Amino acid sequence: MIDRRKMLALLGAGPALAAATPSTARTVRAKSAKGDAVVAERLITAVNPAITPQLAKRIPLAPRLDMLEGKTIYLVDTDWGGMGQNGSILEEMQAWFAEHMPKVKTIIKIKKGNFVTDDPALWREIADAKGDGVVLGVAG
Repeated sequence: MIDRRKMLALLGAGPALAAATPSTARTVRAKSAKGDAVVAERLITAVNPAITPQLAKRIPLAPRLDMLEGKTIYLVDTDWGGMGQNGSILEEMQAWFAEHMPKVKTIIKIKKGNFVTDDPALWREIADAKGDGVVLGVAG
């Protein structure tokens, strides 16, 4: 685990970056025609890494399917490694379903963005196609 101060130093930032309140840095850029110093001001806003006492909104899990026979299951790759290079596990899952449960339709999709971003177009596509279930995960 890297020390936070070392990490900030590597990024060229000071410990104020980890503070809860904004910090202002003033830098003298040049002299004006009158000989006065021209000061450029920039505001650095820092995020406090402390845990908030407010819980995230809870959304219940979808109910389990009673059976998979005749259902459409989407195998969604979060694209953790990027560039769509993670298909092997999902492709193996799809092959397993084809061999052992041929009446289950599986569709592999790669979620756009990174693993933490939303992909409303994909969720809409699954809903419009009446997908019965989703296996969501890293497939690398």
